[in-house]
Amino acid sequence: MKLLVLLCIVTLTFADQRIDFFNKLSQSDFGRTILQTIQVQENNVERVLQFIRQLQVDINAAQTEHTNYLQNRNGQIAQYITEADQALAKAKQQKAQDEAQLPLKEEELNDKRAQGETKFAEKQRNLDRIAALTAEREESKKAYDQRRTEIVGLLAALNQGKKLIQQIKTGSVFTQQEIFADIEHHHKKFVQRFPDRRGFNSLVSLSLAMAQDSTLKSDQSALERVVQVIEDLADSLFQLQKQEMEADDAREAAFQQAIARLEIANQSLEGAVAYLHAQILRLEQSLLELQNDIATQAQMVVNKQNEKADWLNIQRDETKSYGKQTENRKSQLDLLGETENVFSKGPLTPEQQSFLQHLK
Repeated sequence: MKLLVLLCIVTLTFADQRIDFFNKLSQSDFGRTILQTIQVQENNVERVLQFIRQLQVDINAAQTEHTNYLQNRNGQIAQYITEADQALAKAKQQKAQDEAQLPLKEEELNDKRAQGETKFAEKQRNLDRIAALTAEREESKKAYDQRRTEIVGLLAALNQGKKLIQQIKTGSVFTQQEIFADIEHHHKKFVQRFPDRRGFNSLVSLSLAMAQDSTLKSDQSALERVVQVIEDLADSLFQLQKQEMEADDAREAAFQQAIARLEIANQSLEGAVAYLHAQILRLEQSLLELQNDIATQAQMVVNKQNEKADWLNIQRDETKSYGKQTENRKSQLDLLGETENVFSKGPLTPEQQSFLQHLK
């Protein structure tokens, strides 16, 4: 008996279009959802049709809503892309302007650095010149002090010789012999102290040698001549001492003037170097800011290009998703239309109802 029922059902399956359609519904998720609803309605055609028509309304509303959303979304994305394009153009323009200024800033900075180096080198040359002049002046002072000491020594030797010679006039014979011995001893000490026989040294030595002539004790005229020679030599040495002093004073004045000029020049150079240093710092900061802005604008270009690409990808994906969902909704509406057509022909037969209840 069961076998006979099954055979009947199979036979009806091949012969009944509704059953063919029910089989078709069972092949998709949406179709199975329709089948489950139909099964629940227990062959209530009106309720099935009401459900189908409401579902059609809902799907059409969803399609309309999706269409409106996509239109609005495309408008938003178009605005975002326009804004990205504007920002991209602005960043490219600013980057180009910065890059055009960069070599000018670098050239200006290098020029200021070169000026600073030139001023600093000039200041250093002045310092070197001051050091050289100071060393030269120290040497000239040393030479002057040595010469002055020598002149003072020569004058002292002459004065001592003159003093001894003048004692010859009033001394006794015994005393005169001692005086000549003192003059000889004085001469020897002079020669030891001033071994150089050039210039005044030789003249002083010669005058002391003349004072040792024993005939002077009996020849007052010769004695006076020796004294006169000594006095003339002393006068010449005094003049030489004066000339040496004046010459050294002139050297000191010239030295002080030269040092003053160099120090004034260096004060001016220090101001120029400080001013150039401040300009260099300002230009270095400006150059750094310009380089940073170039890097910032370059990153902005990359960011806006990526942002634009992202929005285009989003637009493409959402359009693609819209197309798939539209196609899916069309398929659903087509299936609902077929279902409505099937049930608009009246209730299901017992055989169809039985078949429907056994579908999963």
